[in-house]
Amino acid sequence: MEVIVYYEGSDAVKDWVVDLLGRECTFRKIPSSNNSVAFAQLPAYIGDILYLDKPDIIISGKQDDVHERPIFAIELASCTPQFQHSIQRFSRGLASVSNGCPSVLIMPAKKQSNDGSAVYLRSAAADYGAVRLTDVFKVPSLVVDWPEKDGILQLNGQDTLPLLTDPVIQELGLYLRQAVGAFSQIDYLGALGRLPLTQKLIDQTRTRAYANGAPTVSKPGGGGPGGQVKLAVVKTEDLIKNLVSEKRATPTSISQIPEYFRNREESLLFYPTRITAHSGDPYVGMMTYYDMAFCRTGPTTRDRRYNLVAYCNGVEIDEITSKMTSFNNDKCPFNLDLTPGRMLQYSYHLRDGCRKTKIKPVRIYAEIADLVAFTDGILVNP
Repeated sequence: MEVIVYYEGSDAVKDWVVDLLGRECTFRKIPSSNNSVAFAQLPAYIGDILYLDKPDIIISGKQDDVHERPIFAIELASCTPQFQHSIQRFSRGLASVSNGCPSVLIMPAKKQSNDGSAVYLRSAAADYGAVRLTDVFKVPSLVVDWPEKDGILQLNGQDTLPLLTDPVIQELGLYLRQAVGAFSQIDYLGALGRLPLTQKLIDQTRTRAYANGAPTVSKPGGGGPGGQVKLAVVKTEDLIKNLVSEKRATPTSISQIPEYFRNREESLLFYPTRITAHSGDPYVGMMTYYDMAFCRTGPTTRDRRYNLVAYCNGVEIDEITSKMTSFNNDKCPFNLDLTPGRMLQYSYHLRDGCRKTKIKPVRIYAEIADLVAFTDGILVNP
């Protein structure tokens, strides 16, 4: 079996993965953008993951000359692990697990600030989000500790990668090797679920997630430092009235709000101050976490107890429309000359269109939010 690894970063990542898996692999760079030729050439199952967001590493397997499928995704987070950083990349785990690809986040349990004046502890949101992904999609989503000593990360040589000789990373390497072995079974996820290490690592993540009680809407980070952000659950009928009274929506736009939205009695509001600027960070990751932690009851966005609403602070609808106009004018393959070098992009766009190729924050808001309320307009998920 051929093991293929899609990765971002330097060639040091390749050496790290080879040592972690204990075998040679075929390496391919993750495409820089979804409207590139390289993205159009991806195997369908890999492209499905990268549609929403891009994990740092995707390990896939190829049993024959035709079929290639994902085995595991890895997210490397060397940042300080407080609430915002714990969930900023959450959409990458959702992208993997919702497409049947198990995922692991490697993040320190604690880390010193850059100036050494403080030590930050990992928010329970990281582990709780992983637990919710596992429970909703029935696909393992794990969090393991990046090796550290007194809050100082233990690195693999001069590279900003987890120390391979650490027992936690060695156990992860063993588990990933077992996952590659399980991939030879027809029912890969079933075979993976029967591995003792699967349940051990899920249980470890779950124990940390619930150590101080589950996060709540009032304490989305589980009560830890930096986890107190503004969220609100409101009656949906009151929300609709406020959209009109604040002149965010007109009677015509209100009339187009779908029945599924009206039928949910309550809505969860969060308050982004940007949508597309700075790649939408950190709000796109926060939104996907709020969805899984507090709204989602099943695998689709229709399976929710609350509507998920981005109630923007100081953001006009032009932030979306201008980006899409720019994309249509400058990057959409239909508006570019059909040269031999652009043939694959054009063909891919014929099949999948802008849904797959528009910029990341637009993709995520369009896919996840039930409603985005700008200061001067609304967009709804039909």
